[in-house]
Amino acid sequence: MNSDQLNWENIRLFLAVAEHGSFSAAARELALGQPTLSRRIAEFESDIGGPLFSRKSQGCELTPLGLRLLPAAEQMALWSSDALSQLLPSSEVSGRVRITAPPGVALVVLTSFARHLQTELPEIQLEVLSTVDTLNLARGEADLALRAQPPSDENLVVLKTLIGDYRAYVAEDVAKILPEHLTAADLNWICWPDRFDYMQLNRSLKKHIKNFKPVFTSDDFNVQISACCNGVGALVLPSGFEQFELLSGLRPVNVALDVSTEVAMYLLVHKRLQYLPRVKKVSDELQAFLAGLWPEG
Repeated sequence: MNSDQLNWENIRLFLAVAEHGSFSAAARELALGQPTLSRRIAEFESDIGGPLFSRKSQGCELTPLGLRLLPAAEQMALWSSDALSQLLPSSEVSGRVRITAPPGVALVVLTSFARHLQTELPEIQLEVLSTVDTLNLARGEADLALRAQPPSDENLVVLKTLIGDYRAYVAEDVAKILPEHLTAADLNWICWPDRFDYMQLNRSLKKHIKNFKPVFTSDDFNVQISACCNGVGALVLPSGFEQFELLSGLRPVNVALDVSTEVAMYLLVHKRLQYLPRVKKVSDELQAFLAGLWPEG
């Protein structure tokens, strides 16, 4: 195909069908007739030498070729939005900003931040990507990242480094019945299943508590948090998490932990996006918001 055949208009139509999962829904969104949209997509498929969609009785699915095109098409859409945002007055910041974070941070911190952001930047649509995977900021898989490890990519900028510590937490009603002097072995622990024994928490608890047997395990950290809030047992969390409304029912336990006492969190952005208005506005608000959680390193 010729380079001028892959134009933005074709990508825009392709994305609409991919996002809506059907030609009819995409046509309504685009204010086009369905036959016109189908013809335009067919012409695009002819240009690139293969089908992008597999038609089903109900809607359509992306073909392998469509799946390969999708990430680049989404990035083109972002670039288009970014180009337009550069032309707006600084006060007119709007659009989607995606933040990737570990599940616990996403659940506790970023949902609280989202409420704050609604007041400060109501035209921003916040999208939180809760995952233990390291998303690629260079490829545009997210705009900002909160990670427990410093970046190895020189193109990633550390906007803020937060340093804190870990503590054991239990539900308030559990805290009331605990003895005044206790050790880690006296608590009912919530942790990861055995197949996650590479995790530091599991290794430490099994090493320092004889015949360790957790009261509850889950492969989802958010489920672990929910179990702790419901009084199932004790869970190790970053100090300060109890200040968030979602975990306001938890209380720290005065017990020595044989785990690393330091937790670090890095707020990262790719240098290409560092000064993009919508990303910068959100990152500035997030930095101020995080300052109340842990001191800056």
